Amino acid sequence: MRFPFVPLLCLCVLSSLLMAGCSQKKTPNPDELRGKSKEEVQQMREEILSAKEGKELTVEETARVEMLREQERRLENAWIFGEWRERHGHRLIFRDDGTVSVGARGGAYDELGVYKFFSSEEPSYESVWAVFYDASGDPVIVVEQPTGENLIYPFHKDRNSVYEQVGDLQTSRETGCYYTKNQ
Repeated sequence: MRFPFVPLLCLCVLSSLLMAGCSQKKTPNPDELRGKSKEEVQQMREEILSAKEGKELTVEETARVEMLREQERRLENAWIFGEWRERHGHRLIFRDDGTVSVGARGGAYDELGVYKFFSSEEPSYESVWAVFYDASGDPVIVVEQPTGENLIYPFHKDRNSVYEQVGDLQTSRETGCYYTKNQ
């Protein structure tokens, strides 16, 4: 005896898998923003908002508008782009597309401020960075780490040097690393 519902069941499962794959949220690609000016990014964001004419944005449109606004904040703080070095060789390279290269580390500062070398070097990695602002309106750069804790760089009046912190925007502690901008 044949079971006529088996092909029907297979068809239903296949169609639901296809629909689930098509309806997944597309993540915005920051690579397409590389080299664009602040004005171009603002225009891209305004085109999305004006096309909706007061209607609610879709999930994809909302994600794209958020990504474009984040890129605008990066471009407002273009002085951060480039290489930053710590006195023991750590380096950070901030790029205009929101990516950052965090260099290898051969040691860390202890609670007394003494630099202790590791037996093996922590490898470098690629990550993303975002700009936030503190209560006084100064920029705070946050870099995601693979470990889950963020690296935080609170810039006050000086745009050529910064002390590194680790944690989140509510609670953080200094690492002892002091970075200066390579000119």
